[in-house]
Amino acid sequence: MLELSAEDFCTHWRNLVGNANQQVKVVLAFSGGVDSMSLLDLLSRLPLDARPQLHLAYFNHQLREDSPAEETFVRQQAQRYEVGLTVGHWTTDHTARTEAAARQARYNFLGTVLADQSAEYLLTAHHADDLLETIIMKLIRSGAIGELPGLKEKTAFNGAQLLRPLLSYDKQQLYAYAKSHQLAFVEDQTNQTDFTMRNRLRHHFVPDLKAENDQLLAHSQRFANELVATQKLASMQIQSFFKEMAVQQSSEHIMGALPQLSLSNHEWQLLWSTFWQTYLPDQPLLNLGQLAQIAQLSRQPTGHHQIDLADQWQFTQSYGRFEISRQSQDSKQNVEIAKKSIALELDQWCQVSDFRIGVFRQLPADYHGEIVATFQTVQDPERLILRHPVTGDRVVLANGQQQKLRRRMIDSKVPVTRRNSLWLLQVEDLIVWVENIYNYKLSNGPETAKIIYVLVDH
Repeated sequence: MLELSAEDFCTHWRNLVGNANQQVKVVLAFSGGVDSMSLLDLLSRLPLDARPQLHLAYFNHQLREDSPAEETFVRQQAQRYEVGLTVGHWTTDHTARTEAAARQARYNFLGTVLADQSAEYLLTAHHADDLLETIIMKLIRSGAIGELPGLKEKTAFNGAQLLRPLLSYDKQQLYAYAKSHQLAFVEDQTNQTDFTMRNRLRHHFVPDLKAENDQLLAHSQRFANELVATQKLASMQIQSFFKEMAVQQSSEHIMGALPQLSLSNHEWQLLWSTFWQTYLPDQPLLNLGQLAQIAQLSRQPTGHHQIDLADQWQFTQSYGRFEISRQSQDSKQNVEIAKKSIALELDQWCQVSDFRIGVFRQLPADYHGEIVATFQTVQDPERLILRHPVTGDRVVLANGQQQKLRRRMIDSKVPVTRRNSLWLLQVEDLIVWVENIYNYKLSNGPETAKIIYVLVDH
């Protein structure tokens, strides 16, 4: 662990922020506790050429009886150190006040202050003990490598940077620093209870682990640093895989090619976990079962398969390609509307989405496109229906035999997600055209029959 003194902290600060100087604006998440008080004092003692323009942000959750006194203390310290202060209050209904909601409300507030101050950095006073506790909590809850180490010395936040300058110092060093510099601070009495998992670990388990090896915090720091470095190197390699996938993305749709890689299930799971966090960062993470299913499909990319994910997302694998898509309620309604049959009039064009279709007794003089299908009839057809496929649809082959339309879609490698949205033309009871995969070719009418033309114009 680093020694905690004003001189050593200055060296550490310069290494952390690079060429930053006193012109740099920073917001310090301030609670008045020993951690943030020590950080405030350390920042105030930096040489002028390294001292940033500092602003404090204090969020009062209003959950404890001593909250008003704590806020008063915070205001006093802002005046004492002659720095700006923004105070926020949590006004959410008490029934919605969970630990997770409190944390989110605080970070929303900090993001707002950061933007209001046009600051480049948000500082928090997390220290080495926080890091160890967070690693253990992450292992208890999931063990997912993407969630570890949990706390990083520098990370992106709301278009700026979140810095944790005390992550290389432990709690005892902070208490010792506060004592040697006669710093007043407030104690959150709820930290002495066993109500939260972090408190239970802090009070009962971490002391025993430290007793096993007094270098535990240093080892956890090394583990975190090497893990972050490994994640960065792995990400660089994974990004090269993403290029091979030729990813195409819209707000509700991601598709690409499955790269031909000799990876184990665990390696594929890591790749897809990183992919999800890269392309869908605002969505809930995939669970282990979902990752395992996707990994298996990636290792054997044959046929058509679909996996239902959370929040109406689906993963589809189809002959070496993949698709991740989600149907909103509006899009579902649009699909249902689109599935309604459209009755066509003979010798008239009908505009449908991005193409027009028509059934004609004679070719229009101004048409120079492709004849997609022809058939013969003695009488004019009375029933011309444009629709989407339904279960049981069959098409007639060149040899006169019939084939299930579903089988033809599979043979033509039509993605599962596209099968129900293809357009087809039904004349009387005969399917004569299916978008992109089938054109009726038989002309078995008598010599006196008339040729009818099916035309599609994009």
